[in-house]
Amino acid sequence: MWRLISIILSYWILGIHCDSPIVTLPTGKIQGLVSKTYRHGKTFYGFLGIPYAAPPIGTLRFKPPQQLENWKGVLQTKSLTKMCYNVQKELPRQNEDCLYLNVFSPVKPYSNASLPVIVNIYGGGFVHGSATSDIKRPQNFLEQDVLVVDFNYRVGPFGFLSTGDEVISGNMGLKDQQFALKWVQTNIHLFGGDAAKVTIMGQSAGGASVTYHILSPGSAGLFRAAIAQSSSALCPFAYQDDGVEIAYGIAGLIDPNFDRNRTSQELLDFLQSVDVEEITNTADKYHIFAPTIEVEQPDAFITEPMFELAKYGKLNRVPLMIGFCSEEEIKHLSDLSNWRKFVRKSYSNDESLVPSSMNIVDGKILLEIGTEIRSVYTNQTNLVDDLGRALQMLSDNQYIRPVIKFAELLSQYSDVFLYQFSYQGAISNNHINVEGVSGVGHSEDMKYLWTYFTDLDSFPLSDVQTVDRYVGLSTNFVKYLNPTPIAEDSFSNITFPRLTRDEMNYMDISSELLIKKHPREFSYEKWNELFEAHANEPLITY
Repeated sequence: MWRLISIILSYWILGIHCDSPIVTLPTGKIQGLVSKTYRHGKTFYGFLGIPYAAPPIGTLRFKPPQQLENWKGVLQTKSLTKMCYNVQKELPRQNEDCLYLNVFSPVKPYSNASLPVIVNIYGGGFVHGSATSDIKRPQNFLEQDVLVVDFNYRVGPFGFLSTGDEVISGNMGLKDQQFALKWVQTNIHLFGGDAAKVTIMGQSAGGASVTYHILSPGSAGLFRAAIAQSSSALCPFAYQDDGVEIAYGIAGLIDPNFDRNRTSQELLDFLQSVDVEEITNTADKYHIFAPTIEVEQPDAFITEPMFELAKYGKLNRVPLMIGFCSEEEIKHLSDLSNWRKFVRKSYSNDESLVPSSMNIVDGKILLEIGTEIRSVYTNQTNLVDDLGRALQMLSDNQYIRPVIKFAELLSQYSDVFLYQFSYQGAISNNHINVEGVSGVGHSEDMKYLWTYFTDLDSFPLSDVQTVDRYVGLSTNFVKYLNPTPIAEDSFSNITFPRLTRDEMNYMDISSELLIKKHPREFSYEKWNELFEAHANEPLITY
């Protein structure tokens, strides 16, 4: 029944299709569909649900992705397919057999075109998300003659469980991403794409993933540029160091008699033997499944602290366009009662304001630094008395500071274009102005990048202009490695400057495009001073 509904949804989402194209991959033949974009009626070709790796089931559960077996006949790739198991989500189509990707092309297969390619990595905190969503339609990019590929990767325990050794090494989700990128290198030419012109792009956990690929030796040569939106590998949510405890904890929840002194191999054998639902039903007891630093081994994704890799240039030196929303965590102000409870619980004293990434354990130093941090945001004696400033601190800690720092570090080795998205329009429809704080929240900018609405021209002109600008800057970067390669009226004839550590130039995408210096000036430099003066190395996140 769901298969039928999925097919009907795909017809509705993508529009009409006829003369379905067939492509012959190394693993077998696939048949896609033909459709037209909503806004300008441009013909495009879609292939939905192409398998790119062997199903990660049985003895492949918690293991890196493996090569797919060939299939016979013609595989129909016309409908949205399975999604990987999410944490805390009762969703249809969840399945362990979930490693599928989608290809959308503005040109017919075998057309001998060599168009640039966006490979998008979805967000969701490494615990949610899929490439089967019907709202993030790629049509804005297709109308700019850019191919789009998106794919499922394992999330939650199936993607990021770890025993801290080579048995369950961790980062399976990142390795899925890497495997999909290799698939693109091998096959994208069949769809009219150029494997030498691949840009990886992602938002939130997807943005963190993008920057992880910049840091991973195994991803070298798989892309020529990167776009990271509202996250980096330096964000606190993008790293976990207690994977072993979580792995044994899940086993203990499934079977209270499971001995925590058993070996990693025995743990793996046990977790591979139980039903998938037993794992998913216990996984929501833990809120963090994220990348980890692996032990040295042949298939390791990353084995050194992320901050150190970025600082010393041990990375893939590709151009980067990276940005953040002007007040990432502002959604919390929509419920002041719950926000006040959170602040009272999480920021009860000055010591609690010091991020764990600074690696400080001395109580006296914690108090000293915490007092300095509080003074950056408020004159009050407690952040509970200044909820707006507490919100700004959370935005800084979770997203903005790690994004700016990653951009700053990478700018020593590659061209970096830093931006802030601060346009508040009708499309996002989330205008919060409380406690003297306002701005654009996490993910709101995505509605100006992807095709969320079929009636865009019914929105205010400023919204339409912002869509065209945001998409235009992004696709220019994909095509030319520069968001503003030439002066254009649509960009007010301004040039998007490369980031330098001296001036910290960035673009503010608001009702107008503005070039500014020193993003988050009221807090960022003070945080730098505090880290330099007090943080203990090695730094992992920021």
